[in-house]
Amino acid sequence: MRPSKLTLIIWAVILALGTQASPSFSEDMADSPSEVERSSVSVIGQDRLPAGTQGELGSPISEGAQVLTLDECIDIAIKNHLPLKTVKKSVKLAQWRLFEARRNLLPKVGIRMEEHTGQIGGRRFYGKSTSVDLQQTLMHGGEFLYTMMQAQMNLKIVNKEYARIKNELILQVKKGYYTFAKAKENFKMQMELSREVSRISDMVIKEFEAGVTANLELLNVNSQMNQIRFQQASAKGDVEVAELILKQAMNIDSNEKIDITTPDEFKKVSVDYENILHDALVHRPEMQINSMMIQYYIYEKKVARSKSWPKVDFIGSFGMAKEEYISKDAGVDPANGTVDADQKMEQQWYAGVKCSIPLWGSTGEYSYTKEQWAPVVSAYRGTSTITSSYKFNFLDNLAQFSDKASADVDMDRARQELIKTKQDVTLEVKEACFNYEKALLQLETAINKVKYQEGDLELTKFRRQMDEAQDSNVIESMIKLAQEKFGQVQAISDCHIAIASISKAVGIPEYFNDPEPENGKNPK
Repeated sequence: MRPSKLTLIIWAVILALGTQASPSFSEDMADSPSEVERSSVSVIGQDRLPAGTQGELGSPISEGAQVLTLDECIDIAIKNHLPLKTVKKSVKLAQWRLFEARRNLLPKVGIRMEEHTGQIGGRRFYGKSTSVDLQQTLMHGGEFLYTMMQAQMNLKIVNKEYARIKNELILQVKKGYYTFAKAKENFKMQMELSREVSRISDMVIKEFEAGVTANLELLNVNSQMNQIRFQQASAKGDVEVAELILKQAMNIDSNEKIDITTPDEFKKVSVDYENILHDALVHRPEMQINSMMIQYYIYEKKVARSKSWPKVDFIGSFGMAKEEYISKDAGVDPANGTVDADQKMEQQWYAGVKCSIPLWGSTGEYSYTKEQWAPVVSAYRGTSTITSSYKFNFLDNLAQFSDKASADVDMDRARQELIKTKQDVTLEVKEACFNYEKALLQLETAINKVKYQEGDLELTKFRRQMDEAQDSNVIESMIKLAQEKFGQVQAISDCHIAIASISKAVGIPEYFNDPEPENGKNPK
């Protein structure tokens, strides 16, 4: 007679209870690791998966994603950042304005060619001339010189504006990079914890079905499992948000598939507030820009003052000209040598000086010109004259007073902006140094908490072996250990970001690696 299915089930349960008995009933079982102990090894001692790989645990990052280092992320961000592209165009514009200002210091030269015809007494005539026109500033109170120096300063300011925008962009990318790395590490820990606790949960369910575990313990484990699932979902969302923030900082499409390498191991650096503040006041682009702006407006004041000085210009024209009758109009042929042979080109020139003298908002003008002209058909000889002229314009130069007042206002604003920038930089350096010190303390505290929680987990596992603790107690200890490990990861991320913030406050992207700034270099 075959045994019934019910009998087989009863025997199976008895065998299961015998093989999975509590450690208190067997010395061999007490000496060997329990299921909970074996399942918890991966949470506290398993090697981390290499960054950029998916592995068994899964990852919210799509397969085939491009793995980028921090430097590569920064390079991509710099290439794609529209404000930096705009500043590059501004640099070219400033270079052209400087070229224009330098050109104004040189003579103005022009080549002129003329041809004309007309009639006198029923006869047509023809004339032509070629000349070189010159104009050279002899004295404008230094206006063109100061304008050129102002253009030079403007070019330096635009270059520093490029450095300022780049400095801020690098900090944004670093924050996004380290936040992304922190979120990925948290997600991996939550996946590990979820996998191991799922095994424990399945075991508790089997024990409950066998009548070994109480219903309250099952409910407690299920509650813990739901908590871990929620933490896992939150961690996955944090990874996606952090990835999007990094993509936005790099200015790439949100549909691009990217991943990042594991950040370099954090190395503690020595931070001296006074030295850092000194370097920031010297190398920070905003400080340099505002210092240059003061010099820029100093030149503007000199340009405004130069407009109240006398102006002297040299003008002149030197060339050849002729004017003659058209012989065929009279029915004669010049080839016979009778009338109206072609005239030769003769010298024609004029030269002079123009003066303009500002007088209390009015302008007095004087010019002296000497000239010599080639003969024309209405005269047998050329002319040579000397001309002096005087002119006085009433209240035509009132703008010089408003220009001076405007330059004074701009100068005061630049000084005030420099003071404000100095205060802001000082405060930023202070906060960055304080945040770094705080991050170090948090890291030290997190390391101690991890050590404590690891010891607590070992003790809880031992108590579980002695049947003095339940599976839910071990799971709770595992959850706390994962939380403390995430706190350590977050503290390391905060330390990286604090160092990046100090570098940004100083104005040197790698301040602790390369303390010498790259001064005087144009953006490439």
